[in-house]
Amino acid sequence: MIRRYGSTTMAQPNRISRKSFLKRFRDVVQGMDACEDIDLDSALKITGEKVRIPSPALPLQIQLGGEEGYRLNLYPELRFEEDGRLVHRDDYLLFDPTTYFSDISGFLRLIQGDSLLLGRQNRLQRLLLRYPKVVADQHLRLKLSPKGLALKNKSSTADACVAPIIVPDQVERMASWRLSKLAKLRAILDGPIEPPSRSEALDLIQRVNAVMKAEPYRVMDDHGQPGGLLALPDRPRPIFVGDLHARIDNLLVVLTQNGFLEALLDGSGLLILLGDAVQPDTPGEEGDMDSSMLMMDLIFRLKLRFPERVFYLRGNHDSFSDDISKGGIPQGLLWEQALHDRRGLKYKEAMQDFYDLLPYVAASAGYLACHAGPPTSKITWDMLRDIRQHPKLAHQLTHIRLRRSNSPSGYGPNDLDRLRKRLGVKPSAPVVLGHTPVSGQGTCWINAGGIPNHHVLYGAHPDWIGVITRTGKQLLPLVYPSEPMLGVYNRYVGTERL
Repeated sequence: MIRRYGSTTMAQPNRISRKSFLKRFRDVVQGMDACEDIDLDSALKITGEKVRIPSPALPLQIQLGGEEGYRLNLYPELRFEEDGRLVHRDDYLLFDPTTYFSDISGFLRLIQGDSLLLGRQNRLQRLLLRYPKVVADQHLRLKLSPKGLALKNKSSTADACVAPIIVPDQVERMASWRLSKLAKLRAILDGPIEPPSRSEALDLIQRVNAVMKAEPYRVMDDHGQPGGLLALPDRPRPIFVGDLHARIDNLLVVLTQNGFLEALLDGSGLLILLGDAVQPDTPGEEGDMDSSMLMMDLIFRLKLRFPERVFYLRGNHDSFSDDISKGGIPQGLLWEQALHDRRGLKYKEAMQDFYDLLPYVAASAGYLACHAGPPTSKITWDMLRDIRQHPKLAHQLTHIRLRRSNSPSGYGPNDLDRLRKRLGVKPSAPVVLGHTPVSGQGTCWINAGGIPNHHVLYGAHPDWIGVITRTGKQLLPLVYPSEPMLGVYNRYVGTERL
């Protein structure tokens, strides 16, 4: 089925495949026990014997436990194509429907060829899904393969039931939800994401710099100027995003997933960018600075719209230094030259002013964050406040890497502990960093390097974008597939209505 909304479409399994799935599902139910004690139409009771159903062409509802149990939804994970279609590419998302569509919420991803064992024994599942006690330690096993979805109840005392979702509004809910976020983002940005004129670009950055000079939550230095420290409140949930390196699509994915945009709108969330939003690190594209300009334009528009909720920490690539290079390309110098050539001397100078106004560390009662890592040398609150008087400290906060066998001068657990102590947060407070991907694959590493409460984010992965946020009381990772969102957004803005 393809529904059209202006020039935007969403591609879903067609009516025939849905009817076929429903018939085959009901055929399975007829041959097995049905769940009669809960309100699920045509529900299949999952026993200790493996049951296989076709790969779901309709969303499923899963009940762990009896009538007072815990209900989950299993939806096809939809991804935007460049032409605006939402398509399903085999993966499924499993989540609590009472929170997923209305709040920042956790989920599990079921990947083709993989399996999930649902139950309270898994600590991450307990945090992401908030399992009640009625859920068993090992409750239900799901495995997705080309043969279909296999289910097996692993608990001898707790029931498990599954049923298709057939109400039309609920069937289309995931697609409608994603599309609604494009509408909200359009209302916020009030126009397409495209290069502005020179005068518009200069006006934009000058207005941002005016905000930065009196940035909310900034600790001022001895001269009454913005210092190196953001003292953030703990109640709004942080939404951390790592080094984007001009991959604007990934930032737009974050803004159109989960409840992140809604949290910015209602004040319940803070978007904290960990620096290095510019200068591509994709091989062959290191010298292309146009995407970096567009990225900063978007960040500036967000900062003006949410001055108390969007924050940017300085990274090592937020500079015109001739020390910055990637793949032999002098990115710092090229960035400076590109700004001068395309937007003029005043704009280039305004970008330097923006860099000079940036904070280096964000601290709250519940977390700390900076771009690179904690200094290995002396650090005090006053030094962070008066960061311009301590260039060595500023350099370490933007350049230092995790200590490894090939980098013995890097930071380690003791340096993290010292930073927490100097900023007066509890010893177990998480520290969220960017700068140093832990491996060549992935986007988010929890307890990186085997260090508890030490988390690293990388935002420029071509296939995935990870964030660290708080869905309950603890910071947790959430990962989303990359999508061509710049084209999708601009295509959507060009339509009159959804």
